[in-house]
Amino acid sequence: MFEKFLHQTPFFRLVLPLILGIIFQINFSLFNEYIYHFLTGLFLISVLLSVFKFTRNYRINKLWGLNISLFLFAVGMHLVYQIQTKEYHFNKPKQEFIATIIEQAQEKENSVKTVLKIDYIKDSAQWMNNNTRLLCYFQKDSSTLNLTLGDQIISECFVNEIKHSGNPYAFNYKTYLKYKEIYHQCYIQSDAYQIIDYNKGSRIRLLSNKVRQNLLSIYQENDITGNEFAVLSALTLGYKNELTPELKESFSTSGAMHILAVSGLHVGIIFIILGKLLFFLQRNRYGKIIQSVIIITILFFYAFLTGLSDSVLRATVMFSFISIGKMFTRQVNIYNTISASAFILLIINPYSLMNVGFQLSYAAVISIVFFQPKIYSLLNFNRTIPDYIWQLISVALAAQLGTFPITIYYFDQFPLYFILSNIVIIPVATIIIYGAVILFAFSFSQVATKFFALVLKYTTIFLNRSVGFIESLPNAKLDQILIDRIELSILIIFILFLSFYIISKQYKFVLVSIIILACVVFYNILSSYLKLKDNILVIHNIPGNTAINFIKNKRSTLIVDEDLKENLLSIKYNIHPILKEYEIESKHIQTILPTNHLNYYSFNNQSILNIKSDSIKLYNSNQKLKVNYIILSNNINVDLSTLQDYFEFDLVIFDTSNSYYKTQSWQKECKLNHIPCYNVLQNGAFVAYL
Repeated sequence: MFEKFLHQTPFFRLVLPLILGIIFQINFSLFNEYIYHFLTGLFLISVLLSVFKFTRNYRINKLWGLNISLFLFAVGMHLVYQIQTKEYHFNKPKQEFIATIIEQAQEKENSVKTVLKIDYIKDSAQWMNNNTRLLCYFQKDSSTLNLTLGDQIISECFVNEIKHSGNPYAFNYKTYLKYKEIYHQCYIQSDAYQIIDYNKGSRIRLLSNKVRQNLLSIYQENDITGNEFAVLSALTLGYKNELTPELKESFSTSGAMHILAVSGLHVGIIFIILGKLLFFLQRNRYGKIIQSVIIITILFFYAFLTGLSDSVLRATVMFSFISIGKMFTRQVNIYNTISASAFILLIINPYSLMNVGFQLSYAAVISIVFFQPKIYSLLNFNRTIPDYIWQLISVALAAQLGTFPITIYYFDQFPLYFILSNIVIIPVATIIIYGAVILFAFSFSQVATKFFALVLKYTTIFLNRSVGFIESLPNAKLDQILIDRIELSILIIFILFLSFYIISKQYKFVLVSIIILACVVFYNILSSYLKLKDNILVIHNIPGNTAINFIKNKRSTLIVDEDLKENLLSIKYNIHPILKEYEIESKHIQTILPTNHLNYYSFNNQSILNIKSDSIKLYNSNQKLKVNYIILSNNINVDLSTLQDYFEFDLVIFDTSNSYYKTQSWQKECKLNHIPCYNVLQNGAFVAYL
């Protein structure tokens, strides 16, 4: 059965080793030119064997297949290696450069965020070509709020490497940006840059952005504002800058977040509509060709309208391959088509594999294609409306079955009312997409525009209220579901064996599936037991603050400054992840505000001294105080070499309430005096298992 599947899906046999090569190089970075040349040689030998008909021999044919797989494995490694070697290393902290804005600027609370592509960088007295991407924050004022795609600026500012905070289990923003080929960031003050040109960069993207901005203005000119504008612009045009955290949370909790990310759902709706409208062209071969050309053209035009985002382009490529497959044959092997689109996208950008949207899109499509017909066939309805509702339910169940391990792994939650969401929200979202197309088509008529804009506005209000209602239902989501990579892998294997049973009807696969689920339960119990035995000291990396965390027996004692205690957002992103990982309930979290300038803590037979004031100079003792760790805070003015006169210690730690320059000065002093030290600001959060 599986060999028959492989025979019918040649692109699956090609994309699988490519994916494995990409993953291997990302995790181990072992690629070198010798490996590539060796495997290329094997590939050429295989081609020669094929040319001289030796592949008729079964064993040689198997060898040919193995060589092709090894070659594609090496290609995957090589593609990643090429990106890894492109990382530019700045030779000094302050840089003068000419750069172009390549991402629409976003207004933040205290800044304007965008991405720059450096065109030229000044090295000594010369301007050198460069192609580095830079995450940039501009000082927020009236001029920076008007920055737009294609503006070319000249600036001189400090450029810093993007670093992971190191806070245990916190989101790794550095890795996230690495897969976008962004490794450095800068902050540019209002008087530190000058716009020297406009409309630079990709002409297609500039035109796409301009057209999208014009379409967005149609909404605004017709009194569509606030949450309605935010949802409508995200749902139809992929413009998500206006979405508030509250709106995102509401859609996420209700299980409707996917409709705000213009991707497979939206492109699929347009694909289906076009297929039904152009059905009359399917009567002959030339008609099929015309139909495919029209569909593919319109799909790419829609991608153009939505700003040519990666998610829309990915879905457009996928459905374009489906359309091309239908053009040549009556029966399209959808798995081969999906594999072909993935193969092309990964050749273009291997880092696409690490994109959550890429993973969810392909998992959802494959799962719907495989599971939906099986689920749908379980019930039969003679009436149209019940049958339509059952179709929506079967699609929702199939999609969730394939994507729930990935969803839980990345988002630590699972929406319980996703079926209700899909029954209500997908039809409404479909109406909104139709309505938006009609609105734009009749925008030349003021009367028609006002009418359709009014319909869209109230339909979006209904959508938002429906989402809010579902979110307000009791137990709308399962929260704090934590799984690691091992559990994710086990769950994916479980789904695969469940699929094998559905295909073969052999009960041995059910038995294996049950064993796999038992492995998940056992692994979870074992992990919880081991975590219960952990005693952890964490000095968190939260710039400008002292945050000391003692974790033991599913209890946490937090030593934080008063300002940090009130900063709930900072606590959520930097401290809560480890509390969630260790299943520590809020009632078992004790928060303490240090009241003294010299604070002594004892934890699991270890002693920790936190010095927050220069008054340590007044400390007098006949003998040295023995401590394991000394934590220095608040830029205290202390000669570190004298600490050895007062204390006998293992390590001195500089927390993030100290300035960059102060910690650098301390580090130099420690090096001269052979004092062991750890700089949280530079090296990330300090974590010790005691």
